[in-house]
Amino acid sequence: MSISDAPSRAPALRRFGFDRDEIERRKQLVRDLWAGKPLDHVPVYVAVENPKPRWTVREQLLDADRQWEEAITVAGLTWRHVPEGDMVPAVRPDVGCSCLATAFGAELYWGNDPNQTCGVKRPPLERVEEAFGLEVPPADAGQLAEGTRRVRQFAEAGEGLVSVSLLDMAGGLNVAMDLLGGEGLYTAMYEAPEALECLLGKIQQLFLAAIALQIDAAGGEDCITTTDFPDYWFPEGCKGHVSDDISANISPASYERFSRPWHDLVFSRYGGGGLHNCGPNPCLEGYLSHRPAPRSLDLSYPYSKRDLPRIKRVLRKRAFVYLTNFPADPEEAIGAFREIMELMAPDVIVVPHVTVAVRHEPQEVYRRMREIADEYAKRMDWGWTPQ
Repeated sequence: MSISDAPSRAPALRRFGFDRDEIERRKQLVRDLWAGKPLDHVPVYVAVENPKPRWTVREQLLDADRQWEEAITVAGLTWRHVPEGDMVPAVRPDVGCSCLATAFGAELYWGNDPNQTCGVKRPPLERVEEAFGLEVPPADAGQLAEGTRRVRQFAEAGEGLVSVSLLDMAGGLNVAMDLLGGEGLYTAMYEAPEALECLLGKIQQLFLAAIALQIDAAGGEDCITTTDFPDYWFPEGCKGHVSDDISANISPASYERFSRPWHDLVFSRYGGGGLHNCGPNPCLEGYLSHRPAPRSLDLSYPYSKRDLPRIKRVLRKRAFVYLTNFPADPEEAIGAFREIMELMAPDVIVVPHVTVAVRHEPQEVYRRMREIADEYAKRMDWGWTPQ
């Protein structure tokens, strides 16, 4: 999957001037946040978009070298244009979010938009009861083989300076939807729950095996951001992360039966790190019912902003939020962060993640958000309640 016009990978790091001491300073800020230590500011994540991307999303998903070049360019531009920022440099290898489903035999398709990711052409299972006869695929079946190769490639190219995420492997219910279709999944919850649990158990066996294989490919847990797709660096001992966008559509009771047991397997092995759902969050209380419970949630601003008052009540002294997909306009993003600070302090920390164009002066955007983050920190009631 290499291409002749891709620049060599190692010079990219030197091109942007990544500094090991500064990276370690940023990692320590994250460690202190996760430990509940008082900080002089709430971290602010300002990323810089590539003003001249060379390839579409589809071209990057189909070619590892192109994907590496785009990922390291964004990480490098962020490093260069926000030199006082808080983000730990990281890259994300990606083969699409249906890679676990392909291991079970799902076929992918591409739409007309070259900047849209791939999806499953048709659910490979006609009935959920087929799960009883399913074999658990090997951890390098389907697209997982290419994805694991990319994890290794990106980690080696990062030379221990730039962390690497693992693949976007979705969550158990998301994979089940790929395999059964939406109607098949939701019907199974009521008409064949035992068969669905059987399927979820086999999906999770594959997920855990794929995590272990990818960590090995990356060179160990010290080299990865988390056990999942986020390119936020999680501290040592808290690398566990799960994804559950389906939780936006189900009841707390369904979450307790069809999500929590499987997520617990990840958290118990890799630590209570993070949980992703774009939003909304009807199962919010269930997110923290895990043992161990995740210390962070990564949510999407457009879909979770209405939940913030409830999040403030449920997460107080227990967890914090990484909030993504802020408005593209910097003035709107800055205004949104101030509103969040006014609402959530002193109870719950929200770490904003905004993406800024070079023409909008990313360092100035960071400076203005940092002023809010300084005030936020002064208002916070720091420390975590023991789990």
